Amino acid sequence: QGFDSRPFRRGQSRWLRTGMRPGALAHGMSASAARPRACAELRQRRRTGPAMRIHSAVAAMTALLLPTVARAQQILQGQSIASPPDIRALAADWFMAGTAIPSKKSLVLSPGVPQRLGLMWSKYPLITADFEVTLTFTVAGAKQHTVKDEGFVLWYVHENVTAAQEQVAVKHIDDQDSIIAESWTAALVAQQFELFGYRSKFDGLAVFFCGDGPTAPSVSGLRNDGGIAYNLGSGVPAGNAQQFDWRKNSDIVVKLRAQPGGAKVEIVGQGSFDIPGEVRPGGYLGMTAFGGTKGIPGPEERADMVELVKLEVVNHDKSINAENAPKVEPPVSGPKTEEEEEEKTDMLHESSSYKEHRDESDAIKDLTNMVFKLVMETQPLRSQMTNAVAALTKRIQAMETTFQNLKAEIDKKTGHHLTKEFEIIKQELISLATVATKETKERHMKLTDLHKEITDFSANAVHPDNIDQHLDKLAQSSQRTIDQLTNEHQRMFGVSLAAIAFVIIAGLSLYNKFRCWEKKHIL
Repeated sequence: QGFDSRPFRRGQSRWLRTGMRPGALAHGMSASAARPRACAELRQRRRTGPAMRIHSAVAAMTALLLPTVARAQQILQGQSIASPPDIRALAADWFMAGTAIPSKKSLVLSPGVPQRLGLMWSKYPLITADFEVTLTFTVAGAKQHTVKDEGFVLWYVHENVTAAQEQVAVKHIDDQDSIIAESWTAALVAQQFELFGYRSKFDGLAVFFCGDGPTAPSVSGLRNDGGIAYNLGSGVPAGNAQQFDWRKNSDIVVKLRAQPGGAKVEIVGQGSFDIPGEVRPGGYLGMTAFGGTKGIPGPEERADMVELVKLEVVNHDKSINAENAPKVEPPVSGPKTEEEEEEKTDMLHESSSYKEHRDESDAIKDLTNMVFKLVMETQPLRSQMTNAVAALTKRIQAMETTFQNLKAEIDKKTGHHLTKEFEIIKQELISLATVATKETKERHMKLTDLHKEITDFSANAVHPDNIDQHLDKLAQSSQRTIDQLTNEHQRMFGVSLAAIAFVIIAGLSLYNKFRCWEKKHIL
């Protein structure tokens, strides 16, 4: 308003007629030189004008819609659990008890042990009735399902369960004596927590993952206002139960879309079902997992191992900010000054009488992590060595089998048992060696006696008669020795000739056999 465009239109008309930009002559450009350049710029503007205007409009609409979409789909960090879980965020926003233990990659709700309960509850309410919960979990089923009444539940209830179950968790669920005596279940029932670790007369929504029942394993949903008592086998699984095998040991995604007029449960890739009834804001999210009751005696019985991989809660109500939980800021890294270190020193922590116990716990934790890392790193190497040894064993067994078959074939072709024949030859050679050793010992003893007699003779040689007698005795002894040596020599010579003849005959026989085999193409 108040802008007179007539001078501009007159200048533009003149520019179009002359083909010159305004001010071209003022910059020293001639009319003949400026006219072609102005026409080219005019054509370029006509071509790019509509595209530029459309691009600008799209950018403006996107800038206007993005804040609206962000407000309409607000991820509630205080109600969500990332993957892997943040320990500080879990401690600040969630109450956990029983077998609910965070690990490096997930949150373990049930480690697969019967007669145990794991539970986790949000400490802060969800102040909206228009939200969506995306649950990602993994269940590793037992090889043999012998336990009864096992399963886990996703809750949205109008009760501060953290305050309601804090005392029973400390005194019974996490108490060692109660776990050994198995008396914690009676304490839960006494406080009306009899349905998978929570109340059968719950006020809110529940999505049941039941391992027992006619449609087991199944997924079903219920909405209750606290007036009806639901129990396993009596209303649970619900009438909208869908049979779905969630014991696949892989990531499974289930979505709960809640709106003021009702809720819808979607098993991603499998189907969905509705939960009719009013959904009110101000509820608390939570999960409980029960390992079931023992079906057989003995410690080897196992239940399903349930791990929560990720939990994401999105607010679809753009009119309110449903994030009502305090944020846990990550630790700020970087160098600190001496004043900051002195200001942030926890004197109570440093001077506490339990400081040594905390240090010991930290050392044990570090040692456990190191052992776990060592086991995980050496597991592939051990598996590779085991496979290599197993392969070598199979090859050796195959080789032994081949040799046995070859020996049997040779025995069959020759008609002789070569193994027995070689054994007989070995025994004969051993006997010859034994006889030779025995005779050598006897000769040595005889030579020793002869040396002793000569020594005695030299000691008693004082009279000629004695000398003659001793010489006669010596001559007789020498003659006997010569005769024995001659006989033994002849005997050994005969035995040697016989052995040589036997070896020659055996060698010729074997040579003849091998010649026959060669002619018959056996070898």
